[in-house]
Amino acid sequence: MSMFFRRQGVVGVQRYRRNVSRSVLSGLLLLAGACNETPLLDATGNPGDVGNPDAAIGNNWWQPKASEPLTWQWQLQGEVDTSFDVDVYNLDIDTPVEKIRELKARGVKVICYFSAGTVESWRSDASLFPDAVKGEQYEDLIDERWIDYGNYQAFADIMRNRMDTCSNKGFDAIETDNVDAHNYETRDTNGNVVNIGTNFRMTLDESIAYIRWLAEEAHARGLSIGLKNAEEMAPDVVGNVDWMLTEDCYVDNWCQAATVFIENDKPVFMTEYEDLLPDFIPACELAKALGFFAIWRDPSLANGTYLACE
Repeated sequence: MSMFFRRQGVVGVQRYRRNVSRSVLSGLLLLAGACNETPLLDATGNPGDVGNPDAAIGNNWWQPKASEPLTWQWQLQGEVDTSFDVDVYNLDIDTPVEKIRELKARGVKVICYFSAGTVESWRSDASLFPDAVKGEQYEDLIDERWIDYGNYQAFADIMRNRMDTCSNKGFDAIETDNVDAHNYETRDTNGNVVNIGTNFRMTLDESIAYIRWLAEEAHARGLSIGLKNAEEMAPDVVGNVDWMLTEDCYVDNWCQAATVFIENDKPVFMTEYEDLLPDFIPACELAKALGFFAIWRDPSLANGTYLACE
């Protein structure tokens, strides 16, 4: 297989995930035109009526195959650039519906990003989360806090409404971020929590149960769903979700843990970032060997660097 790269202009920005500030996201989306969109939820907590262009229904959700190569682009900040000739776009839930319709008209599959493990103060439904499920600040982000998804029934309707919004806008799939809260609790050699990072003593079992519930709800709406990072959960949820998205698996040396998806003919969308990996070629070679669909991006996931490994 040959190696083919695309590149756009490089910008000096902070890394987007796993541990970067996203406080500018709301403002950038507004500048991009999202301010003209119907809010995520209305005043009663119901999904806005944004239309239903080509939304999947029933059990016929998108189930991509690892054996069928896909090209993809991932942009979560700035005005969405729809000019990439790819099979899949991954965009924020607040992306203007016109952009989604434009992509869908070309036959592009579109993934809907939102955080399922934190509450972000700028989201239109942030005030609907009960105070009891709001935990510690997420890393260094003053406008984002963990939520107690071990008690997800307390805010289940908010997540259902987000999925409804994704479906109504015409998205084909959802990317649910921050479902690995158990990794933020420091444990001793016996597995006991000695430093609480979320305020909820989250466990791996709770994370697995939450992902399985999200998958059930997504599929009921005709939406595909992927596992975001959290490679330790991969063997337990590969049968529930449809694909995996990784960040820094090459840099952090855990790509092999995601191959359980390839073994089940489910794709792995691999991302490495230019700030941590100045030379993408070795990661691309590994991606080709493992059967992953890899890209190299600017750390803000905006309109900066983009290289695709094919």
